Amino acid sequence: MPKKGFTLIELLVVIAVIALLMGILMPALNIARDQGRKASCMSNMRQVGIALAMYQNEYEKTPPKTHAVYDYASPAAPDNVLKLLRPFIYAKEPEDTTPVYACPSLRPNPNPAYAPSRVSSTGYLVNSVVMGRRVAAIPNPGRIIAIQEGWSLSNHLWVQPEPNNRSIAALEGREYTQYQEWHMFASQSDHSSWFTKERREQTSNVHNKGGNFIFSDG
Repeated sequence: MPKKGFTLIELLVVIAVIALLMGILMPALNIARDQGRKASCMSNMRQVGIALAMYQNEYEKTPPKTHAVYDYASPAAPDNVLKLLRPFIYAKEPEDTTPVYACPSLRPNPNPAYAPSRVSSTGYLVNSVVMGRRVAAIPNPGRIIAIQEGWSLSNHLWVQPEPNNRSIAALEGREYTQYQEWHMFASQSDHSSWFTKERREQTSNVHNKGGNFIFSDG
């Protein structure tokens, strides 16, 4: 009685079918995974937006403006947006973590000097032009981005546009400011490293050609 089994051709056909199915399904699975991360990031930013609105309601102004801050959550760090919003996100002790500051789609900054720590870890980029102002003094706060996603997780709080920027777009939200590259269009910074093709494509474009933002009104 002959033994039952697969021939080489049948085995190759099965392998080819599996490879074809993987080729069809993997992009869809990657998109679904990215959509899940985008939803998680959106939830995180919603919490930060609520914290910003609560801060503004209590102090009647936005958090103080700063330049880039190293290890932004440490006790030695100067007052800055993310440090001052921590108590409104129930991180009241210096050693408390604030995972809502970290987008799950971002990778750690490869530079050891900027690598995220357990407490200071964020991928957010802050528009420092609108910080330190009374809310009523910000024109069109519903159109002005206060916080957007950057390109990596870092222990730094990066700001762009910077506090001494005089760009009208940074403060008034002109229509030509495209959100996916908003920091570039709204900035007068001379830091060429911010405006490379790679940075322009990554900033607020980490979720399958999309990104999340927090506007100045929370």
